[in-house]
Amino acid sequence: IHALTVNSSSTVLLSASDKTLLATDLVTAQTKQKWWGHYGRIDHVACLGGNNEGSVASAGEDIYASASYDATVRLWDARSRSKEPLMILEDAKDAVTCVSSGNSALGDAQIITSSVDGKIRTYDLRKAQLQTEDLVHPITSFTFSNDASCIAASCLDGIIRLWDCTINNHSRKRVFQKMHSFHKSGNYKLECAFTSQDKYLVSGSECGAVVVYPVSDGNDAKNVNMMTTTTLARHNGPVCSVATCPKKNRPWLLVSASYDGSAMVWASKNEADHCLEV
Repeated sequence: IHALTVNSSSTVLLSASDKTLLATDLVTAQTKQKWWGHYGRIDHVACLGGNNEGSVASAGEDIYASASYDATVRLWDARSRSKEPLMILEDAKDAVTCVSSGNSALGDAQIITSSVDGKIRTYDLRKAQLQTEDLVHPITSFTFSNDASCIAASCLDGIIRLWDCTINNHSRKRVFQKMHSFHKSGNYKLECAFTSQDKYLVSGSECGAVVVYPVSDGNDAKNVNMMTTTTLARHNGPVCSVATCPKKNRPWLLVSASYDGSAMVWASKNEADHCLEV
């Protein structure tokens, strides 16, 4: 299994094995559908429906997206018996590493992708427009803040770049913070995630650490990393995936997964590390 996610109502598990996309009913544990079509391994999957009314979600929770090493993103309609994709996004020049639906801040009917070619692309399906941000360096993943005000992109040069994602005259503001030095990135795809109050960004690291960076308000971005960055060390292999608790009263509850074969839950009231190995 190279990628997986769950839809917003927690009824469907979407997963990818090599070039095959599978939808599994979480209630019956039965495979609902399979799709083929990619020429390279699927690296990321997403359920595009069920988040925002009037957007891609207007089709319900049955529009799925798969991003692949073949430099394409394919959209699939789970309500249809057809095995042909609804749409193929093929503007990337290299592997597509991440795909997500837009949110209320970005407008309706938007799909955002990242690629090893160093670009984040925003597709506005309703207006038939494509907006591209060139970060120059290969992007392995990206994530939105919970208040939908910014995007964080993790790059292979070892830097996580944050910028305001509010659209202004069809262009986004410049990068306002760069996070680096405490995590190592260069060979693996590393995920990052905002904590529930958007005060911190959690990242995996190739050195086996989980790094918690403070998010700047834009006034002191140069010095904020050195002041309050926290490193959680317990894994023995690269930490490839992280997730945070969505509850605002539990911003320091997170989970990490590593190539050492373990997952750990980290929890702290007073920002003191404690983990439960699972």
